[in-house]
Amino acid sequence: MSVQKQVLKTLWQCFERKSKEFLRNTSLQGLKYVWNNELPGWVQFYFAKVFIVAVYVAINLAVNVFHKWQSTPVIIGTSPTLTPIQDIPFPAITVCSMNKAKKSFVASFQNGSVKHAMLQKACNQDFDYARFSSFKPRSKSNTFANFIFNISHKCDEMIVSCKFGQKTLPCTDLFREIFVDEGLCCIFNFLHPYYLYKHSDSTLRDYTSSKGLTDIAVDWNPIEGYPKHLPAGYYPRPGIGIGIYNGLQIVLNGHTDEYYCSSTNGQGFKVLLYNSIDQPRLKESGLPIMLGHETNYRIVPNSYEAVQTIRKIDRKRRQCIFSDEQELIFYKYYTRRNCEAECDALYFIRLCKCIPYHLPLIYRNATVCHIENFDCVNRAELTNVDGESTACKELCLASCHDVTYFPNPFSIPTIPFRHEGVSFQNDYFKNFSADFIINNLAIVNFYHDNDYFRSHVRSSYTGLTEYMSLTGGIMSLMFGFSVVFIGELFYFIFLRSLFDYIQNWCQKRRNRVNIEYVHQAYDN
Repeated sequence: MSVQKQVLKTLWQCFERKSKEFLRNTSLQGLKYVWNNELPGWVQFYFAKVFIVAVYVAINLAVNVFHKWQSTPVIIGTSPTLTPIQDIPFPAITVCSMNKAKKSFVASFQNGSVKHAMLQKACNQDFDYARFSSFKPRSKSNTFANFIFNISHKCDEMIVSCKFGQKTLPCTDLFREIFVDEGLCCIFNFLHPYYLYKHSDSTLRDYTSSKGLTDIAVDWNPIEGYPKHLPAGYYPRPGIGIGIYNGLQIVLNGHTDEYYCSSTNGQGFKVLLYNSIDQPRLKESGLPIMLGHETNYRIVPNSYEAVQTIRKIDRKRRQCIFSDEQELIFYKYYTRRNCEAECDALYFIRLCKCIPYHLPLIYRNATVCHIENFDCVNRAELTNVDGESTACKELCLASCHDVTYFPNPFSIPTIPFRHEGVSFQNDYFKNFSADFIINNLAIVNFYHDNDYFRSHVRSSYTGLTEYMSLTGGIMSLMFGFSVVFIGELFYFIFLRSLFDYIQNWCQKRRNRVNIEYVHQAYDN
């Protein structure tokens, strides 16, 4: 027999001896029967097969737990603590007239003129703007935004009566004009531009504080909430209480005799309820308000929070972003809607070298789209050429901390005004005939129906402790695996061998010393 075969045989005998010793003494269930030669062969085979099946099943279950951990790192639960509506702002509300231009103002526009061409854009009508491709405004103030402002109904014309918390207030102290995707609209309880934007925008004007009131603009965000010290009167205003009389009631005048073109197939208004720091998008989400009716919107707040431990999870896996993790160009606070608005602005800049008047002016020197850009803007609105805007929006994940508002779909009845013997609680209606009221006016109530609500909390689905508990439980259930078994493996593979080697080496050294001593004694 060659030396190599002899070495291999010796190693195998050593491995076999140590394996039998390990299996006879291990804490794993069933293995001590596998190498017990005192048992019949079929018993050894039976326990070996049972052990292999148990290991196979345990590994599959443990892999499933790992995949669950990887695919669902965050779970959304319900907060055990109730949040009072006074801790969050009453929703920001935007009201837009479906009429895009006052008939008396635009009736004199001549066909083919610059004003007539801009009017077609305001009314979303098909028009060939090619001959205006080299048009240059006479002054910087001659912008499409100013044109929209001049032809549209102002807030004091649209919103004619306002009550908030049983107090009748001047509507100009509650609403201010703002440009959105539906044109010039009226906005309530929106965060002051100083706190919302990183730099000023000349098209944003704050009419919220007038001479009659001393309301002070304060900062608010979903993470920190309101400042600790608040003035006597401030906005964004928080919720007061429940019921219509503790909410916001507005009377709208549709001015149907002034209708020139509508954003829909009818007359009336659009309304949107949203977060005070969000970019409103009426075209996508606006709800209709019918003239000649009273409409009630019962507010359902929905709040999201996140525990700090999920910061360690990659944002793509947790599918949300903390405000300080992604800085926006124009907005101070990150929200998904603000991020998507900036994506749209970047898309138009790249394609048309300008930004539509209702989108955030992300660069101070950016050009607001005017009539010479309308052909390009129309193409960009219809077709996303290379998917750039969509790709950008895919990175706009939801905010980890957010507040949203929903009008309860089961509590938005529209109550028609009576044709005869009209009697109203609101004194404003006393000055008008029944026909005028039915054709032009609408009442809208926004109110909470509950003093408290529960937040949704994003937390880790399984942390390291939970993962070890789940996998450890599976392994222990299947074949008795434990941390002690790992200690046994380390002992038999490393410590035992090392101890045997040291012991043999010491024994050989003692033997050499004894032999040398005997030889020295014999020589003497």
